[in-house]
Amino acid sequence: MTKPDEKPGKSGYFLGSIRFKIWRSLSLYTAAILIFLFISQVVFMPAIYEFIKTQECISTSVEIKRAWNTDNIKNVIDENARNKQLGILIHFPSSVTGGLPFTYSRDTTGSSISIDRRVSDEMVDELTRSKTGTIFFPVNDETKQSFLLATFVGTPEEPVGYIFIYAFLEPTGTTTQILTNIFVNSSILIILVSLVLSVIISSRISEPLIRISRSTDKLITGDFKVEASPHDYSEIVILTDNLNKASEEICKTENLRKDLLANISHDLRTPLTMIKAYAEMIRDLSGNNPEKREKHLGVIIDEADRLTLLVNDILNLSKLQSGAVQMERKVINFSVLLQDIVSRFSMLDETKIILDCEDYVFINADSKQIGQAVYNLIINAINYSGVDEVYVRLYDIDGGQVRFEVADKGVGISADKLPYIWDRYYKVNRSENYKRTVKGTGLGLSIVRSVFECHGFRYGVDSTEGEGTTFWFECVREQPDI
Repeated sequence: MTKPDEKPGKSGYFLGSIRFKIWRSLSLYTAAILIFLFISQVVFMPAIYEFIKTQECISTSVEIKRAWNTDNIKNVIDENARNKQLGILIHFPSSVTGGLPFTYSRDTTGSSISIDRRVSDEMVDELTRSKTGTIFFPVNDETKQSFLLATFVGTPEEPVGYIFIYAFLEPTGTTTQILTNIFVNSSILIILVSLVLSVIISSRISEPLIRISRSTDKLITGDFKVEASPHDYSEIVILTDNLNKASEEICKTENLRKDLLANISHDLRTPLTMIKAYAEMIRDLSGNNPEKREKHLGVIIDEADRLTLLVNDILNLSKLQSGAVQMERKVINFSVLLQDIVSRFSMLDETKIILDCEDYVFINADSKQIGQAVYNLIINAINYSGVDEVYVRLYDIDGGQVRFEVADKGVGISADKLPYIWDRYYKVNRSENYKRTVKGTGLGLSIVRSVFECHGFRYGVDSTEGEGTTFWFECVREQPDI
């Protein structure tokens, strides 16, 4: 067994390749068909020919019996003898004719011995004694390729007539030899053509797979800009499309990873640098100056809080996405929860939070997690809107649902960036429109998305550049517990 870090040899790879297996399967299939044709047409041909002649004799005897008492019996005899190359003899005994026995015969076999001389009294006696009413007698011709069918009309005790049908089996040896020669020559040609066609077909099927495999090799080496060429086969077209899509997603993920590392390193380095710098300033300069010392300590505390926020956001997001957080869902008064959250922003001088909320709106949710999501949406609107007002709304919609919105009248988000705003550490580059320094960790909307998905809420974002952005979610309105 080949180990994962070992590559099979060239011979082992070729024997296990799809190209070889398709070629082998097509070749074996062709050989099986040729063998079947040889056995059925050449080996069993004498037996099949004898069976056919036997059935012809039986069917002829049946037709004669049907026409026995009709004026058309001679035409039936003549027609069957001529069309099937048979010798037919009809014998009426004296008990039926009332005088001398009567015989009528017709022979088209071309034999030098007439059918009259082939019928003997012993055959008639044996036929009369038989239980089946039909006997096949072998005929001692030189070729030993003949037989005689004997049957009677009426009953064994009182037969009204006898039917004797002679069939000459033409020698099949020469015919078989001719067929064998034709078959052998045709088989050689068919095998050669099938080998060539199998190579072409297997190559046509395997080549796109080989190209796709080479493309995946590039993915392994870190080249994520892979584009596999399309093909005629539907399955390979689907596989190619999936590979191209996977390559695009991997490329996006790789870019996100780089951005993630850059953002984390920046978010960690900046507060750590400031903490170290202000700690050194306290040690060297302001240690004995209470006013400066308090100011410097305040900066250290703020930066430590920034680090704490980043670490907590990372931990919360990881727990939500891994399912480690146990949701404690119950029916809560969402209106009261919103009023409490909005009141926390009452001290802001630069941004006004306008709440438009119906009273006594109850939903089934984890109050802590849904409160965190609402808080993050409001913070996001404050940091990124670039305007003085943020609107928070809660109202009923059709179907017993409620809709929550956080909206602003800011610069909006372009349509090409909307699909990525829920990604962790993704930040829209609109710093020229900000009225304040954005201190977010880049994880807020990822946490919001995870909370909504854990609750099973419908959520989304609507935005138009120059008009503003609205984040929303919808859920069922519940009745309060009494």
